[in-house]
Amino acid sequence: MSLSPLLLRNLLFHWRGNSAVLLGVVVGAAVLTGALLVGDSLRGSLRDLTLQRLGWVDETLVAPRFFHEGLAEELSSVGLAERAAPAVLLRATVRRKGEARGVRGVTVLGVDERFWDGFHEGRRPEKGAWLTRTVADALNVKEGDSVSLVLQKPSAIPRESLLGQRDDKDLVQTWTLPVERVLTDSDAADHFSLRPGLDAPRTAFLPLALLQKELKLDGRVNAILAQQAPVSYYSELNWIMPRPLVDLDDWGLTLLGPDDRVRVLFDKFGPAPTPLLHFNQWNGLLASSVVKDIKQVKEDQLKKV
Repeated sequence: MSLSPLLLRNLLFHWRGNSAVLLGVVVGAAVLTGALLVGDSLRGSLRDLTLQRLGWVDETLVAPRFFHEGLAEELSSVGLAERAAPAVLLRATVRRKGEARGVRGVTVLGVDERFWDGFHEGRRPEKGAWLTRTVADALNVKEGDSVSLVLQKPSAIPRESLLGQRDDKDLVQTWTLPVERVLTDSDAADHFSLRPGLDAPRTAFLPLALLQKELKLDGRVNAILAQQAPVSYYSELNWIMPRPLVDLDDWGLTLLGPDDRVRVLFDKFGPAPTPLLHFNQWNGLLASSVVKDIKQVKEDQLKKV
């Protein structure tokens, strides 16, 4: 008997087991194919939803520290962005005035007219907050009501670090302001979010200048929302951060020369002692050789006069 008839007779003799294997292969292939189709469809839906929520924003820059808001205008002036809007991006708990419970994880977004022009919105927040429908429904508030924002104060030293502050009074502040408007589904800003996901965005829009004043950060922001220029040599905003558009102040650094260091040191000790007999008040604060040199300089200056 040749090989082909032997295989055929074997398949026919074990037809029950072979049929079960065949059905298992068919079911498994169907399940895998369906999973791939559903996954691809879900991935595409999430991508479309994320792009829809971003609106006119193509790129975002969110920094761990605050920098001068003029950087956004400089990006537009040098052709790196078609439109660039500075923003203060924070997380907060929003409560209805007089109530202890609230909505956590609300995105507080301080923006100005450059942000709203991208949505072709004629109005914009002036002295209060604009809430998305999700936040307003959760708090059961309407236009004209007041809400309290529990914000974490910006700090140069992270709270979780060894030298970070631990006292809640120094880290958290409560700010009460009116609700100027509750956004509806027809408003593009109601869907705006920088965080991908299926949940409806929870956002409180505030005037940029008002939020900066409350945080005592005049002229400072920690985010830039940009619409990419039609023709740009740079593909990412992160690429330009180390470039000359960013100065030392944006990195939280201060350049001190020798004269500046002496001035800062003397400011810590109080006003310069006069006349010369009072130089002893620096004894114990500075090295004796330094005090002696300072006294000698003063004597030389008096002799020239």
